[in-house]
Amino acid sequence: MPVINFRRIDLDLIEPEFRLKILEVIDACLKRGHSYHATSGYRTYGEQMALWAKGRTSPGGKVTNAKGGQSAHNFGIAIDFIPDKDLKTPGIQPDWSPEAFKVLIEEVERAGLHSGKNYNDSPHVSLPGYVTATDLLPLHLAWEQSADSGLGTLDRLKLVWQRLERKG
Repeated sequence: MPVINFRRIDLDLIEPEFRLKILEVIDACLKRGHSYHATSGYRTYGEQMALWAKGRTSPGGKVTNAKGGQSAHNFGIAIDFIPDKDLKTPGIQPDWSPEAFKVLIEEVERAGLHSGKNYNDSPHVSLPGYVTATDLLPLHLAWEQSADSGLGTLDRLKLVWQRLERKG
C-alpha cells in the first residue's frame, strides 16, 4: 500500500473504512503511473476557521466556504491531494492543472467516493453523502456532544464515526 503518499497527514485520524478505500484509490493511481500525495486530512475546527477566514478577514484569496464544523475534514472523512508531475525528481513536483487530477477523479469515482470536481476542488476526496453543512450536521452534533467528555481527538472522532450512515 502507498502509505508514503500519506506521510503529511495522520492516517489514524481518518475514518477506517474511508482510509482503506482511499489507500486502494492511490494504489490504483500509482499502477496507472500517477502519484498523488495527501496534503490535508483531519482538520480541527480552528484550522478550518483559519482557512475560511482567508480572503475574508485575513489576507489571501478565498480557500473554502466551509466554516469549522461544516467540512468533512473536521470529521476525518476527507483528504486533499496534490499530483506529483515528475516521479523521477526527488520531492513532490506539484501540478495544479485540472488535467493532472483526471486519474485521481476517475479512481475516486470508481471506488464510490466523492470528488470535489463539481465545485472546482479537484484535490478534495471524501465520503459520499457528507458534502454540505446540512449533510454534516449530525456529525457536528456528535462532536459537540463529546466536547466535555475529557476524550482526546481520536476517541471523539470514533464517536462521530459511529454516526456515519454509508451513503452513495
